[in-house]
Amino acid sequence: MPEDQDDSNREATPLWHKDSAERPSAAPAGSESAEPPTRVCPKCSAQATTDGTHCPYCGASYIRGGRRLSSRARRALVAVVVLLLVGGGGTAAVLKLQHDSDVRKEREAREARLVADKKRKQEAEVAKRRAAARAEREQAALDRIERDLRRVLEQGLRKEITKSAREAVATGVLDGPIVRTSCDPIAGGVDSLDEPTGRYECLAINQENSDGTAEGYRYTGTINYRKGTYSWRLGDA
Repeated sequence: MPEDQDDSNREATPLWHKDSAERPSAAPAGSESAEPPTRVCPKCSAQATTDGTHCPYCGASYIRGGRRLSSRARRALVAVVVLLLVGGGGTAAVLKLQHDSDVRKEREAREARLVADKKRKQEAEVAKRRAAARAEREQAALDRIERDLRRVLEQGLRKEITKSAREAVATGVLDGPIVRTSCDPIAGGVDSLDEPTGRYECLAINQENSDGTAEGYRYTGTINYRKGTYSWRLGDA
């Protein structure tokens, strides 16, 4: 064959034929000698033939990562996990926590009620003692007034007996002079506040002895403390 013809034949040889002649043919897919795939880095856009999962130029992963979850999505995910725990093996733990919480709240509520009841009882006891003390003071004041009124009635009874005895002396019925009258209670009296009336033994004195004794005419007096009246008569009851 002519030399020129050989040169033209060499120039007409396709490039792929030359490449195939210089490098071994690609092995069938699935064989151990299969050529690594060509990948484009999603970060630096470099093209590389590699089986690796990361770009040999920038180190970025060929696997595109998803977007980060939002706060709402994370809360929803947590809720789903909690539901799964409640519905699965975590049910007992969740129920125990809830039970412990309920028991603690009930105990705290019971203790609070006990404290409140104790405080109310203490306050009621203090109020009761104060009321009793106030009532005692008021009753003591009323008793003082009652005793003063009875003393006034006794004084009035003595004056009336003295006056009556002196009138009797003036008419010659009794011997005078009538100095004064003394009265002693034989029933009731100033301190017998439960008794509505009192009976008195009185003496219209016309002679006082040096030994401290006195002589005179005996009268019997009666005082009605409730009505504030009194009466008397000559002689023993």
